[in-house]
Amino acid sequence: MEIISVDTVTRSTAETAAYYETVLGLPVQKEIGAVEVAVGRSVIRFREDPAAEGDQHYAFLVDDTRFDAARAFLEAGPGLLSDGDRTEFEAQEAWNARSLYFPGPDRSVLEVIARRDLPSNLGAGHVPGAKASSPHVPGTQSAPFGPGDLLSVSEVGIAVPDVVGAADRLTDVGIGRYPDGSATFSPAGHIDGMLILVSRGRTWFPTSDRVVGEPPVTVMATAPRKGTGAVVPGTYELAPGRKLIVVAA
Repeated sequence: MEIISVDTVTRSTAETAAYYETVLGLPVQKEIGAVEVAVGRSVIRFREDPAAEGDQHYAFLVDDTRFDAARAFLEAGPGLLSDGDRTEFEAQEAWNARSLYFPGPDRSVLEVIARRDLPSNLGAGHVPGAKASSPHVPGTQSAPFGPGDLLSVSEVGIAVPDVVGAADRLTDVGIGRYPDGSATFSPAGHIDGMLILVSRGRTWFPTSDRVVGEPPVTVMATAPRKGTGAVVPGTYELAPGRKLIVVAA
C-alpha cells in the first residue's frame, strides 16, 4: 500500500516548517496553526498542539542507487543517529532494505530507507516547489542528493494499546505483517508503504530518549498494485484518534 497522506500534530509548526524547508529542502505550505510538507508522492500535514506527548517516527523512501548520496547529504546536514558505532542498518532478510536514521524536528526520529525489491529509480524526479538539485542519471550515485530523491513516506510509526491485536485486524483485510515483529513492535503493510505498530513508552530505534507517545494520526493509503496482494479498502480504527484509510488505487 502506498501512503498518500498523513495528518498528525506537532508541538511547533514553526520549528517543523523551518526544518523541512531549510534542512531537507522540501516544499512547505504554511497556514494558521498548521503546516503541510510534500515528500515526493506523499504529503504530511502537521497541526499545532503544544501539549502533544511523545515523539514521532517517519521513514522516507529513496532509490537504492541514491543511498550513498543520501548518507553524504545527511552527514553534512542534520547528522546521523547511531547504535554504538553503527550508522547504517541492514534490515531483516524479509525486508531486503537498508536504512539511515537522523534527528528531525520536534524530537522526531526520521529515516531514509532503500528497498531493493522496488524498481530502480521508481518515481524519482523533480518535486514541484522543491529546491533544485543536480540532474540525476538513473543508476549513478554521482549527483548530489536533493529533495527530489525523497520519493514518498515509506513508514509511519503509530502507537496502539494492543500491537498484536491491531496487526491481526490489518492482516484480516490483506495488510500483512512482516516476520520480525513482537508483542510491542509489529510492522504492517507492504513494500511500498507500511505502518510501524508499537506500544506506548518504547523508544524509537536507534535512540534511548525519543519515546513513543499517542498523538492523533490519520494515514491515507492506496491498496497495493495488482498482483501484490488483495487489500480491502475501508477505514480502520487502530486506537482512539489513530486510523488508517485505504482507498482503491
